[in-house]
Amino acid sequence: MKSYSSGSLGIILISLLLETETSHVVSPDPVVAVADDDVILPCSLLNFTKSAGLIVKWSRSNLKDPTGKDKVVHFYRDARDSNVDQDESYRGRTSLLKELKNGNVSLKLSRVKLSDEGNYMCYILVPEPNSLVHETVIQLIVVAVSNPVISINGTKGSGVVLKCEAKSWYPKPEMNWLDSERQVLPAGSAETHRDTEGLYIVRRHVTVNKNVTNTFTCRVQLQKFNFTRETEYNVPDEMFPTVPWVWIAVPVLIVCVCGLVVGFMWIKYQKLRKKIDVADQQIKELTDELDSSRIKSDQRIKELTDELGTREQELTEQLAKLKQERAALVSSVDNGCHRFSFSRKPLRRNTMAHSMTEKADVKEDEETNPLHQTIRTA
Repeated sequence: MKSYSSGSLGIILISLLLETETSHVVSPDPVVAVADDDVILPCSLLNFTKSAGLIVKWSRSNLKDPTGKDKVVHFYRDARDSNVDQDESYRGRTSLLKELKNGNVSLKLSRVKLSDEGNYMCYILVPEPNSLVHETVIQLIVVAVSNPVISINGTKGSGVVLKCEAKSWYPKPEMNWLDSERQVLPAGSAETHRDTEGLYIVRRHVTVNKNVTNTFTCRVQLQKFNFTRETEYNVPDEMFPTVPWVWIAVPVLIVCVCGLVVGFMWIKYQKLRKKIDVADQQIKELTDELDSSRIKSDQRIKELTDELGTREQELTEQLAKLKQERAALVSSVDNGCHRFSFSRKPLRRNTMAHSMTEKADVKEDEETNPLHQTIRTA
């Protein structure tokens, strides 16, 4: 039986890669496995007809030996497994499906661990007849799940406090409480911790009241990977606290009193509302009346102002006319007196007497004539 070291395996692969045609395939969808379960990493070669000289190597990109080379996860050559250089963490946990007639050399990995997560490379080397090398990359994601456990954690008021605990989950899950109709119940915030292995421990409490079925469900799930675990729990009737009749009567009485107070306040409010509405209506009427009176007053003031302006203009015109007439009369009188003084100079005394007489007559005439009164006033 021949054995191959990692160095000799590398030389064989390199030589085949240099001499043969290579096809490289990256698996589009990752493979999701549950810790402690078995998983199949798919790898196959199409149009495969002859298995003579077939070499299959499985390795991991993030698993290196001290020299920096990929460690062997599984190696197949000469129609048998040859795992002399296999990494210790995979000892006894790997096997090929060996459906060689179909070209299927998928890897079965048993009792999956969280540390197995990573990218796996499948190399298929076919020396004959066409010297083909096929390479496939598969991403393995490992999750950890477990069934949640429900327990009674006491009572609160008239309800029962239930606790749900889910251990050994990875990655961090989401936990919810459901009623018998599969509706999410309002519950306290989830408590999350991690154990020594890095796995998540999640707890969540909820207070439930007695109903027809008393059945409640704790659901834990990884929505991203579509993993769900549920546990259903039926709370016995006797676990719910017995409520004395006084505890029922007092709240009912309080509700009734509150209803009466609210009703009384409502009636009083309606009466006050009516009074306020009446006052608002009266205020509106008085405001409208005041506005109307103010408008009428403004109009009357405008009319009187216009009338006064017109009258003032008329009087001004009359006054100007009278002033002109007075000035003309005064000018006529002064001219007459001047001519008379030059023509009758010897008779000065008589003239002065006659002038005084004329002035007296004019004064008397002014006192009796309204036109002269108006001129004098001006």
